[in-house]
Amino acid sequence: MSVVIHVFPSMSPVESAPNRPQPNASWHWLKYALWSVMGLATISVTFYSEIPLLSQTQERAQLHALRWILIPHAFAGLLALLSGPFQFSNRLRRRRRDIHRLLGRLYVGAVLVAAPLAILSTAYGRYPKLTYFKIAIGIQGTAWIITTVVAVVAAFGRHFALHREWMIRSYAVTFTFIATRVLQPIPAWNHLGRAGFATAIVCITFLALLIPQVAQFLRRLAYCTPSTHNPSSAEIDPSETATYE
Repeated sequence: MSVVIHVFPSMSPVESAPNRPQPNASWHWLKYALWSVMGLATISVTFYSEIPLLSQTQERAQLHALRWILIPHAFAGLLALLSGPFQFSNRLRRRRRDIHRLLGRLYVGAVLVAAPLAILSTAYGRYPKLTYFKIAIGIQGTAWIITTVVAVVAAFGRHFALHREWMIRSYAVTFTFIATRVLQPIPAWNHLGRAGFATAIVCITFLALLIPQVAQFLRRLAYCTPSTHNPSSAEIDPSETATYE
């Protein structure tokens, strides 16, 4: 985890290049709309799905039995969910690099705590009888760990553009906790059953790895102008790849 911190100070501040094409205005609106939707989804899941669990006797008993796993998992997962978005801020990285590095350290540490505990939790309580659910959580947790570790290794190797791309994948997997629960107000979603929910976890985790690739491609297109004919001239500064202000 400290690896990320040691290599960031060597990063030079991103300077604007006057001859570099700027992104279309529509990209900025899309960016802010995305974060807004993700924020609303998080609020919805918190108040509709998670808080009501505390009032259900069976679920509360399950949480109490596994509190030594679920409580640190919940706090670490929440820390990753809240600290992750700040890693994609160019403004924060330029102006307060110390805070950027601190939040990066917290995010990586939180993932490396929350993900193994999520996998471990499937070995207790009612989960041992649900093999498909154990497999789904195993895939989700493993993807979470791998994407985060690859991001750290990329930073250690000073491949900062690659580091940010994998950080986006890592946070996309982080957000699968919200994505797999945000549709619970829809009755048909609740009728999937546990096997259906396990399948949804695997599918959404796969999409979390695929969608950033598509988003990265669209972002590169956003930096193209109608008068740009040379593909190489339309590329953005590698140090700004896959980051958001």
